[in-house]
Amino acid sequence: MVFKGKLIIQIFLILSISICTLCQILFPELPTQRLDSDRTEERVPLYAPNKCPENQLYYPGNQKHDWICDCGPTYIYYPPKDFCYPAYRQGPCKDGEHLIVRGGDVIPSCNKNPCEEGFARYKGNCYEMGKPNGPCLPIQQGGGIFDVNATTLVVECLKGTDRLSLLTLPKFCMPGSKRDSNGNCRVIYN
Repeated sequence: MVFKGKLIIQIFLILSISICTLCQILFPELPTQRLDSDRTEERVPLYAPNKCPENQLYYPGNQKHDWICDCGPTYIYYPPKDFCYPAYRQGPCKDGEHLIVRGGDVIPSCNKNPCEEGFARYKGNCYEMGKPNGPCLPIQQGGGIFDVNATTLVVECLKGTDRLSLLTLPKFCMPGSKRDSNGNCRVIYN
């Protein structure tokens, strides 16, 4: 009887795994967050590769079951290509150009980049993006990282080490890893 019970459990597991290969899997940015809340401020964006195109996250809408795909932080939707590209990078533009949204515009455009790829002009000089210091004071002195502000889509010195500055998304571990007691993500081995 015990053998028969174990066999049934094994068959159930095999069938579950087989069926689940057809499932769409969503990864919440914060695993402890409830996603079935009526209040959208309690719902967080999801990385949903089976639902959203590349460079997009699955954002909560205004209704309980309303979710939409939209560009991730610091990415710009470019209508002619129907794709999200990183701001201040070449993206769909010609060599020597980068994709930006000019002040007052809502449609991004390709503009001459006076700096090399990965660098942006700030107060008359070119600085590497995503790096501390550059035009910014050292982090220890209250400075920050020179990068794209996720809210304004303008390059600036972002305070602290959080590149997203005004937009704060919860930290998460990659699929297949788990946060340890020291707050570090570690790969889970079976």
